[in-house]
Amino acid sequence: MPRPAPMPYRATMATKKGTAGQGTREKLIDAAFRAVARNGLADTNVKSIAAEAGVNPGLLHYHFASKDALLEAAVESATARYIAEIDALIAATPAAQLFDTYVDFAAATLDANRDLFRVRLSLGVRAMNDAGLAARLEVGNAAIRRRLAAVFAAGAGRSDVNDRDRLRARMTKAAFEGLMLSWLAQPDFPMGDALGEWAAGLRAGLRDHK
Repeated sequence: MPRPAPMPYRATMATKKGTAGQGTREKLIDAAFRAVARNGLADTNVKSIAAEAGVNPGLLHYHFASKDALLEAAVESATARYIAEIDALIAATPAAQLFDTYVDFAAATLDANRDLFRVRLSLGVRAMNDAGLAARLEVGNAAIRRRLAAVFAAGAGRSDVNDRDRLRARMTKAAFEGLMLSWLAQPDFPMGDALGEWAAGLRAGLRDHK
């Protein structure tokens, strides 16, 4: 049986070039993504972020206590936008089509969220030795997992979320981070094919465990 056509959705970039309507804080957040994506976390400093944003370095310290505080705020902001897109997708999509529509959404937004993945993974490494940072990152991670669990429940034909859905969400989040790391580090990594294999395997599992 052919897959139903997914409901339309609007994919937005997690980071975009600053526009005239942006405030200084938003310009700094977007500039931080671009600077880290280009130079790496260790080689990105306050001056380079300010230069990327086209603002005086003193304004960075006015809005953020440190470079790390800015990077955390950038991840929180982008994660919130990503969650809002998933919420909109869930609200607009019939339950029977939700899993396939989410897969299409995830594939369509890969390139747009490349800088977000890079910064999140860089902070994730640091969080292994920083319990406070780990706890702050977990807030966004947990929110994403809750949405994934709801998508997986719908894919299994249920409205209620159970422990299996939550486990699949946790496993998916962990697997995606590994895939993203490979994709960012290896230009020839077949990310699209890997995403397709994940979706096919999970789709079969959802059919078998309704």
